[in-house]
Amino acid sequence: MFFKTFNPMTAEEVDKKIAAKAKARADKAVDCAKGKKFSLKFDGEFAPSRLEYDIADESTLGFSEGEAAYSGVPYSAARLGKILLITHLVPGTSRGWHIVFDTETELVTAFETWFGISIPVGGDLFGMKPPTGTREVPREIQRHYHFGWAVFEGGKHAGSKPEKLHTTTNRLEGRGLRWTYSRGREYLTYFPSVVCSTTVALNDPQDTVTVTYPSDYIRIDDEYFIYAKWGVEFGGEMWLEVLDLFDMKSIGVLLGFGGDDEALYEIHSAGLEVTGDAAHLETITVNGDKAPPMAALSGKGARYAYRPKDFDPPMTRAEVEEAAKTQRIFDFGGPNIMMSGNTLEFKYPVGKKFSLSYDHVRTPYPWSSANTPDVLPREYEYEFISKDTLKWRAPGGTWREEKYVCFEPAKDIYFFSHMLTGTKYADGRDQFANVTHAADFSTGLATCVYAHPGSWISEWEISATCLFGTAKGEGIAPAPFSKRHGFTTDLVGKSIAWAYSDTMSSIHVYSSPESYSWTIFQDDNSGGATWSSPCFYIKLRDDAYLFQWVEENCNGSQGLVCFNPRIMHDGGFFFGINHTGLSLNITGAYARLLGTFEIKKYFDK
Repeated sequence: MFFKTFNPMTAEEVDKKIAAKAKARADKAVDCAKGKKFSLKFDGEFAPSRLEYDIADESTLGFSEGEAAYSGVPYSAARLGKILLITHLVPGTSRGWHIVFDTETELVTAFETWFGISIPVGGDLFGMKPPTGTREVPREIQRHYHFGWAVFEGGKHAGSKPEKLHTTTNRLEGRGLRWTYSRGREYLTYFPSVVCSTTVALNDPQDTVTVTYPSDYIRIDDEYFIYAKWGVEFGGEMWLEVLDLFDMKSIGVLLGFGGDDEALYEIHSAGLEVTGDAAHLETITVNGDKAPPMAALSGKGARYAYRPKDFDPPMTRAEVEEAAKTQRIFDFGGPNIMMSGNTLEFKYPVGKKFSLSYDHVRTPYPWSSANTPDVLPREYEYEFISKDTLKWRAPGGTWREEKYVCFEPAKDIYFFSHMLTGTKYADGRDQFANVTHAADFSTGLATCVYAHPGSWISEWEISATCLFGTAKGEGIAPAPFSKRHGFTTDLVGKSIAWAYSDTMSSIHVYSSPESYSWTIFQDDNSGGATWSSPCFYIKLRDDAYLFQWVEENCNGSQGLVCFNPRIMHDGGFFFGINHTGLSLNITGAYARLLGTFEIKKYFDK
């Protein structure tokens, strides 16, 4: 979900702007490091050969890195209990060092940072297709963290490696936090993974959808932890935070660039509040400290990063129309990784005849109102003529046949989807439209999600309009005059694990009223790759909820399922188009509730 397009900048711009911010802004000078002289020793392949410090006063220090020596270097520091955080840049460069120093154990974690990355493009997510080129993003900050210890006169360590160092951890996995920063920012964060986190800004009206960040989680001890997030594709900034979970406070460093390309470099503090915890599913004796997460990656600074725009190049309208000539409609195969044997059983309403009429049209988000087609069928007559074929028409119109799939996710709810072959826009262009209906025979109420390629930011990604109305026919209860289905926040705050098959599973965190994240499990059942997108939730009944999402600026497909929280099972449909063609297929999974975050109160205001 990339709603903002950032200027990649040039290496020269980055160096110039960072050099002008040589010292991190801090609320106050911290002199607790003044006079300290020490060298840092590190364990690991990419450890610096030499890193020594001589801290002159509360604002400048001298240090040696490898063969180079520097004096009068500006630095900033903050203290949180026994933890000292020191941050500085390397003179003449945009490189930096950010030291987290445990003054009791004299163990350290040091983050080495630099700007700029060369990204391969034109490949695929699974490495089966070689890239066709690269793109340069000088503004994006990179990092490598080093675990080590301090050596100084009279210290605990004479140079030999201590028995224990700081470690990676899964002890924060599943946690939700509210952050109230000293500079007025307010965020919700979620840790559904050991390599990612997600964030929702509460006081920025331009940034209230969920965003995913590659992240690091490091354990200092049972009280103190390090959490760092990296703005891959979201401006490229670093947030490095030290958390004190006894007193629920934090200190941290922000380094990078804002939306208007201004350099940001500050030390801040924050108050923390736990919003909830979701279960994580590794073996209970595994603490995430035996090997770095995503160990298959290699090289200095290697980390997880999902860059879908480099896998799925945008399509023009002409390319959409050409691709749509190849259609895979309920072929129950193809490349859809969410297809599975765990979907709901099919419902076969053969012989049934009924009509659906929609009197309320809603767009799920303010920005999507432009997606509503000027030709939007609002009345449908249906006759189901076989297990996989139906006839439909507008009242009094010509009957058309389509392939369909129907589920009964909750008693008396018919949930079915099909294409609207031949539907066009007012200017004569093909719509390639799809409709999915949820008709509740027990209440006479119905909901339709009308979907088609083309959104407010793309010619090819799926956009949706929601229609609420009634169903009429034999065996259908009369609909109430004053009630319709509608959007809901009932699911907001819940975390649910979904098993699509023996080899495909994920974690959903419904992290705001209009967005969510999903996390793919790693082989050890820890949370791994994570992404976020806008979504919407519709309540049909207490035992049936519609949930829709589109992975925008990525594969562009719509997922639309009906979830029954009583049987903890869902089923539904994927609809989308890409360079290989148009597809409409099924999905479904078994659910397991992992926990609930108490967050709805933050959105009510």
